[in-house]
Amino acid sequence: SGLISFLLIEKMKKKYASIDVLLLKRLFFYHLLLSLAYYGYALFNPSDSYAYYNKVLLGYRGTTWGSYYGTSTTFIEFIGYPFIRYFFFSYEAVMALFSFIGFLGFIYFYIFFKENLRFRHSFMRMDLLTLIFFLPNLHFWSASFGKGSLIFFGLGLFFFGISRLSQRFLAVIIGGFIIYHVRPHVMLVILISSCIGFMFTTKGVSVYLRIIFLIGVAIAFYYIYGDVLTLIGIEEGELVSEGLDLSHRAAELTKATSGVDITSYNLPFQIFTFLYRPLFLDAPGILGIIVSFENVIYLLLTLKLFNLKCIRFLPTSNFLVKTALLSFLTVTIALAQIAGNLGLAMRQKSQVMILLLFVIITFLDAQMMHRYRAFMARRTKHLRILQSPPVRG
Repeated sequence: SGLISFLLIEKMKKKYASIDVLLLKRLFFYHLLLSLAYYGYALFNPSDSYAYYNKVLLGYRGTTWGSYYGTSTTFIEFIGYPFIRYFFFSYEAVMALFSFIGFLGFIYFYIFFKENLRFRHSFMRMDLLTLIFFLPNLHFWSASFGKGSLIFFGLGLFFFGISRLSQRFLAVIIGGFIIYHVRPHVMLVILISSCIGFMFTTKGVSVYLRIIFLIGVAIAFYYIYGDVLTLIGIEEGELVSEGLDLSHRAAELTKATSGVDITSYNLPFQIFTFLYRPLFLDAPGILGIIVSFENVIYLLLTLKLFNLKCIRFLPTSNFLVKTALLSFLTVTIALAQIAGNLGLAMRQKSQVMILLLFVIITFLDAQMMHRYRAFMARRTKHLRILQSPPVRG
């Protein structure tokens, strides 16, 4: 996978000149290191990856590849089936394959970020973009045989696609297909968010493309809506507010060793728990302590959005920022209601935190552009004064 990754990075460099090849190669080794860390973690802790592998190996759902096709858990087994049954991949080989898929997500997200940034940004004397892509939690949960790696790849491909929609419609379709099959409710949220983003933005997208995309969204929404409702236990015709009462699920998850009694929290504190805990004192084990450092970074970066400049920026931002923000907020609100287990929160939030980080860094980029334009305006005015002929008496 290393050779394939390096060849892909070199090929991407020819097409996207702005990417940093050395950074991406370092990112590969970093991702590989955390893949090994997850493998070590899985040896001593319960892991869904073992269950996925054994179900395929033992023919749990049937004797044909088609019997594994479906959404959610079955789709993970469906993707793994040919490698396990036809190519006789070991558990370790399948883990390596899915780790590579997760790394592809980082490549596409990196291009998505680079295409939409104009300046370098620093945070605590570090390059902010580099820091974002080396946050360990993003890599740890996208480096194994499971939903995390596939949905991260799907999200990266989808947002890479809509960044240049006229040139990458196929990437949007494939990314959306993957997201839907791994987590249909997340795809539903992204469809709605991107639809709202397109409708309330005139920047960067022609009317023709906007109409085509919205028609595509409407068609996709029609076909997946029923599946999503079935998955979360809502029959068509019921009130959605009734069907989305997830308190019983949260109560079940608090029984775990890393559980937190979230059922008594109000919604804002549920969201805070999901996004920014553990914070050292409530860290579940060594992994929780490591994540606590990362959560402090998330918290400090998020605080940069709490000012009047950001309030003015968001309504005027392009559809990419609006789509990322709405997707992040909606998925977070839904998942926060069942984040009674801090371990589950650490795993699931890795899917959406990168969208918040995109919003934060694009806001900082817009502020820097505003300062740059103000500086150039002052400089131009000063030069005009110097170049103007002297007034003769």
